[in-house]
Amino acid sequence: MNTPLPAAVPAPGQPRTSMDELMLAMDIVDTLRHEQSLVERELASTQRDEDFVARVKQIYASQGIEVSDALIRQGVEALKQDRFAYVPPRRTLAVRLAEAWVDRGRWAKRAMIAGFVGVFGYAIVAVPNAWMAGREYGDYAESVQSLQQRGERLRVLSDSLSVFPRGWSVDPPEPVVEHLRGLGRELELGQAATAPALSAAADLSPLAQDRFASGPEAAYAQLAPVRERLDGAERQLTALEARLKSGERLLSAARRFDAANARLATMNLDAQVASTLGDARARAESALAAADAEAAAASVAQLEQAAATLDLGYTLRIVNRDGVQSGVWRYHEDAPGGKNYYLVVEAIDANGRALALPIANEETQRTETVSLFAIRVPPSEYERVKADKLDNGLIDDAVVGEKRRGELEVDYRVAVSGGAITAW
Repeated sequence: MNTPLPAAVPAPGQPRTSMDELMLAMDIVDTLRHEQSLVERELASTQRDEDFVARVKQIYASQGIEVSDALIRQGVEALKQDRFAYVPPRRTLAVRLAEAWVDRGRWAKRAMIAGFVGVFGYAIVAVPNAWMAGREYGDYAESVQSLQQRGERLRVLSDSLSVFPRGWSVDPPEPVVEHLRGLGRELELGQAATAPALSAAADLSPLAQDRFASGPEAAYAQLAPVRERLDGAERQLTALEARLKSGERLLSAARRFDAANARLATMNLDAQVASTLGDARARAESALAAADAEAAAASVAQLEQAAATLDLGYTLRIVNRDGVQSGVWRYHEDAPGGKNYYLVVEAIDANGRALALPIANEETQRTETVSLFAIRVPPSEYERVKADKLDNGLIDDAVVGEKRRGELEVDYRVAVSGGAITAW
């Protein structure tokens, strides 16, 4: 804003300057400001003030405005004295606060933008870091829980191991007893050796999340010894479990051996059968004395099968009822005429009930327990039975053999070729 020239204001006792002159004086100052470069050149020499006044006067004259020389000189003098120059105030604290207050809207926007950028930047960095830290701690806590659960499973396994199962009514042979006593000592030593590792797993607990965050490697390092001790305990208990199961099978074989002998003692056996059973009994006793569970189980199973067979008494009869074939034949290139002939039979006990017997199928080499099976006979025997049935629809002589209690083999009344099948 321009300040009116002092000369435009009359001194006391002088006539007042008109409004037109005041406005003209203000316009002269404004013109001088716009002609600053010209003024600086012309004012460099005071000898040319008159020329400068004339040039300024000419500028106004070209616009149809008449300006007095005195008024122009007053403007030039005011410009020389920098009476119209703007001098900014000193940058004091009060000035700065005032400027900040004037620009408070702009500063508020800047503060909001800066705050948003700061929060967004923090979220970009902090949220993924927090998620990763939480996930890493979760994995660590899961590792601790896994070790605890593993230790608990091994503890249950250790508690479940036993050398002398309950429920055996027959005392085992002395070699078996000694073997089981040795396993009992192994069990005690194994349980004592693995107990510290199981206790360490039970006492294990995860560190607090802040402590874990300060040293994850150290936290995991604390788990390594517990894991190694559990590995050793698991190997030891697993091996011990296998040995104890073998001992249980051995004890079971001993029980079954005594039961089979007791069953055989109730039968009147001829010398040939007694000799055959004596060999089977000797093999079982030898396996039991050697504490060989697998061999003992196999030999005792043979003795049990013989005892079960000797205890049976039945009659083999050809099946003669609706819906069931009485005889079948099968192609076989090595058989006479390329065929094998069979009679379908069943075993009937003294009470008239059909028995299920273990029969070895000569075609599949598998033993199956069935109530109906077919025995192989010569073609002539097959044709005889066929003719008997075709005569009147009945088989008049249906008995093909008899198995008496205390005997191992069937006493056949017809010619047989050996071998049987269980499906046709």
